[in-house]
Amino acid sequence: MKRRGSKGSPVLEVLNLTKRIGGKALIDQVSFQVYPGEVFGLLGPNGAGKTTLIRMMVGLMGITEGEVLIHGASIRTRFEEAIQHVGAIVENPEFYGYMSGYKNLVHFSCMRPEVTTDRIDEVVSLVRLDPYIDDPVRTYSLGMRQRLGLAQAILHRPSILILDEPTNGLDPAGILELRHYLRDLAAKEGTAVVVSSHLLSEMELVCDRVAFLQQGRLIDIRRMDERVRSGQEQPVRVEVDQPEKIPRILKDWGGGRHWRFVSDGFEIILPREQIADLNMKLCAEGIRVYEIRRLAPTLEQMFLEMTGDDPNA
Repeated sequence: MKRRGSKGSPVLEVLNLTKRIGGKALIDQVSFQVYPGEVFGLLGPNGAGKTTLIRMMVGLMGITEGEVLIHGASIRTRFEEAIQHVGAIVENPEFYGYMSGYKNLVHFSCMRPEVTTDRIDEVVSLVRLDPYIDDPVRTYSLGMRQRLGLAQAILHRPSILILDEPTNGLDPAGILELRHYLRDLAAKEGTAVVVSSHLLSEMELVCDRVAFLQQGRLIDIRRMDERVRSGQEQPVRVEVDQPEKIPRILKDWGGGRHWRFVSDGFEIILPREQIADLNMKLCAEGIRVYEIRRLAPTLEQMFLEMTGDDPNA
C-alpha cells in the first residue's frame, strides 16, 4: 500500500524562511516541503511561530529572508500565480455580517470565474451548513463561521489547503467531521493540507507528518506511521499471569525504566531492541506471556522528548 504524500513534486516548498522584527527572529531558517495528498501538521506551544509562519506562507506577512514556493512560483515575486493554488483559513475567517452565508460565497466566487453555483451548493453541503446558509452571517456561531470559512477556502478546488487552528469553535461532532473531510480531501482529490492545531490528539489522527516548532525554529519532522525509531525508548504493554512476581523480576533484569501495573500485566518503557530480552527473561522465570504490544508514543511524549516543553503551554 502506497503512502499518501509520497509521490510527485512538492506542492509547497518553504526554504530557509526567516522573519525578524526589531532584531528578534520570530521565524528562524525554517525549511520543509509538502506533497500532493499529504496532511502536514505544524505543532508547537503558544508563541512557537505557527501563525507567523502560516501568514508568511500565504503572503499576509513580509519575508525577511528565504522563500515560499507554491508549484514552483514564489509567493514574493509571483504572488498571483502562486496564490491561485491556495485555499486558506488564517485565524478567524472574516465575512460580511449583514449578508447571508450563501451571498458571501457568491461574492467570493466573483473573483473565481471557474466557480459555478453547483460548486457553491456542493461545498455548502460538504460543510453541512445547508440549514443556515441563507441566514445573515452575524447570527452564526464561531463554529458555523469556521465551517463557512472552510467552504470559502475549498470553493475553487485548491491544490493546497492551509488551515490555522481550524477546530476553533467546533464541537466534538464538528471536529470529527473536519478530520474525516481533510483525510478524504487528501486521499481522494490529492489535495495537500497544512494544518496547525493545539489539539494534539486530533493532529495524531489526521496528519501524515508533523513538524515541531520551538521559539521560531524547526526542531524536527516526523512521520506519524514511523514514530518509533531504532534505539528510541517506547512504552510496551505486556500481558502476563502472576503479575505479583513482576517487581522482583524487573529489578533482577535491570532493563527498561518507569514500569507500572495495568490490567492483566504491566507497562514499561524500553528500547525496541530490549523487547525480545524482556520476553526471554519472563519465560525463564516461569511467567506466561500472553501478549507484548508496542504503544506508539503520543505527540505530547514526542514533543517532551525533544524539547522538555509542554506543547499545550
